[in-house]
Amino acid sequence: MVLPEEIAAYILAMTVRRRTSLRSVAEEFFERNPELDYMKPIVRVLTLGVARNFMLLDHALEKLGYGPPSHARSWMLARVLAYEAIFGKLKRSRVEKLASKARLKPEDVYKLKGVKPSDIVSDLHGIDKLAVRYSFPRWILEELLTAGVYDLDALLEALNRDPVRYIRVAPGVDRVKLAKMLREEGVIVEPDPRLPDLMRIVEGADRAAKTKAYEEGLYTIQDKASALVTHLLEPQGEVAVDYTAGAAVKASHAAWLGARFVVACDIKPLRFTGRYGARGLISRLKVGHVIDLVVADARRPATRPLKRIIVDPPCSDIGRLQYEPEIKMWLTRGDAKMYSRIQRQILKAVVEHAAPGARIVYSVCTLTYSEAERVVKRVLRESSGVNLVRIKPPFGDESPKLPGAIRTYPHRHDSQGFFIAVLEKEG
Repeated sequence: MVLPEEIAAYILAMTVRRRTSLRSVAEEFFERNPELDYMKPIVRVLTLGVARNFMLLDHALEKLGYGPPSHARSWMLARVLAYEAIFGKLKRSRVEKLASKARLKPEDVYKLKGVKPSDIVSDLHGIDKLAVRYSFPRWILEELLTAGVYDLDALLEALNRDPVRYIRVAPGVDRVKLAKMLREEGVIVEPDPRLPDLMRIVEGADRAAKTKAYEEGLYTIQDKASALVTHLLEPQGEVAVDYTAGAAVKASHAAWLGARFVVACDIKPLRFTGRYGARGLISRLKVGHVIDLVVADARRPATRPLKRIIVDPPCSDIGRLQYEPEIKMWLTRGDAKMYSRIQRQILKAVVEHAAPGARIVYSVCTLTYSEAERVVKRVLRESSGVNLVRIKPPFGDESPKLPGAIRTYPHRHDSQGFFIAVLEKEG
């Protein structure tokens, strides 16, 4: 009989090999093996736990004489067993069955039982100690320090926790009545004090996308920082465009905020048609009559020059590691450099194409300096007739490296980590 630890090791190994999400690999596995569906909760706990702590687990195993670390299935199983020993409930019967498959000695696994993370990293110092304790590659910490993050411990700890989740409520929906409806289905929400159309999920986040009100399009799920982006766009009465729309979450928000029309562009057609694609979202939210979906490369803007523009390009996603901690298992500095190059190309092309007087909101759900302030500074330097607008949003910290732009953090604002800058074209 297959054990949950083995399933978790398989899902982790395939996730890293494909550079995709734990969720997609897990969904694929359990669709093929529906008889194992009852193991979903424990497998989810194990995979998230290993992804959030993989470097700490590696260091613990190396101190016992094992290694070198890899993303092979056997080493993933070793990580799973180490995680259960340090953080979870270690079952002796499973260790006896699985240790050899992980190329471990059972007695060594038992040595890790109850060991404190602080003891595991006691031989390390400075940034290396932080990197291993919170399982972040050193280069990410160097980027965060370059960006001016002064409370690195608190940020890393927050990025390794479950996120605070929010719902975005449709215009005209009575929030008191909606909260009552949701409570009856096991979802408890409360108003967000900063953004009027958001409500914070206090309890039942796992059921929030399964309620009757959700299916009826009375609300959708969106992070607080992501919603702030569209509020800063000020799309009311304007034709707006999101040149890197993905699943059209921000585009649909612009429609709800009163945009006259919205164009949602993306280079990948699957983002419109896939399981979590834009077509399904805009249909459920009943905004299909004001949103056009266009497959296009943002480096060659596919619309006429417009005055309300979102540029939310692909990034390293470090600001949303609460949702997908597996990203740090494969992300490299080279990836961040590649994203930075694409981001600059997109933003520069959009700025040059924008109509006179255009308001352009640049946002990335990452916290690296190279993908945030550096991109905007370079585009401002290379483009004429465009200026940074000094914004005063309802939440967020002003960037110490680019005054006028803002950053949001999970440990300070209960949101994803975002960088947001608003540019204005003269004319």
